[in-house]
Amino acid sequence: MASPHFMLTLFHQLFNTFIDSTGDGPLLARAHQLLQKESAQTDNILLLVPITLGITLDILIRYVVSHVLMSILILETVEKQATASKKPPSSRQLLRTVAIIYRKGGLRFLLNGIGSAYTYWAMHSSVVKLSSFLLPSPVAYIVTSVLLAETHFFWTAYTILPRDQVRLMPKPRDCQRWKALVIPALIYAAANTVMTYVPALFEDSLAPPEAVAIVGLSYIVGSDILIAGFMLFAQLFLLLPSYMVLVLVQASLLPPNCETLVFTRQQQRGKRVGEIFSVKGGPLQVQEAVQMITVARMLCCLELHGKMCLCLVGVAAVVHAVAYSMT
Repeated sequence: MASPHFMLTLFHQLFNTFIDSTGDGPLLARAHQLLQKESAQTDNILLLVPITLGITLDILIRYVVSHVLMSILILETVEKQATASKKPPSSRQLLRTVAIIYRKGGLRFLLNGIGSAYTYWAMHSSVVKLSSFLLPSPVAYIVTSVLLAETHFFWTAYTILPRDQVRLMPKPRDCQRWKALVIPALIYAAANTVMTYVPALFEDSLAPPEAVAIVGLSYIVGSDILIAGFMLFAQLFLLLPSYMVLVLVQASLLPPNCETLVFTRQQQRGKRVGEIFSVKGGPLQVQEAVQMITVARMLCCLELHGKMCLCLVGVAAVVHAVAYSMT
């Protein structure tokens, strides 16, 4: 039978996986620290094997599901609207979608754009650190995201396009395209800033865990739950919609004849950009992209996100179980 400490750790992992970026400290960290027992210490170097494997699988699953498959799902929901189809998007089915993409292009399709992802985040983190000397960190993050909006555009493009379609991509350093990306990039960066920096503002105003005898355990747990509730609200109504708008605007700026990774059973090739956005017939304005965000589409994305969380918790459960057996 699983120990209470083991189940508490998995619940903590599930909660922080479902709610995205939370800055330097995980949500419910104070409550978890107070409720868990002191873990056993060990010098077994073999523990590095399951831990390293778990971290690697965690990174790969997050990238494949939350970026590659999520982008495909967002585009497929728009294509369903363009064709007036009432069938639910097939990309909601995690295993089936992974199998189709793997059959079409193997691991290179599932890991599409991962090189561009490393390039973008290396540039982003470097510029944020340099900008932080002159600007507050949240402002530096937003300014950097806007400046690198076109770099993020190419990351998304390399993600949703097969590699043989890359030759059709537009050239970089297009001022008009960057201007079209500024507002969605600004909104998404602001949402990410809220998710990253707001928890720290709450925690600075709360008593430290050492003061639990004074303020009481219920206060610490209650304040953690309050912060977590706010972050969940921000993710559902700020971060997720802003990400969907960003992906839609970015994809609409691609050439109409580019094939994508949005596959159907009837067609051997992926849907073209022009077919996906046939209703609008051109690059989307931010207002048009916002109008496309419906409750049904958000629920589809949340369903896929929830399935990713279950996969990650499954990996974490195996890693923790192996680690506990080795201590």
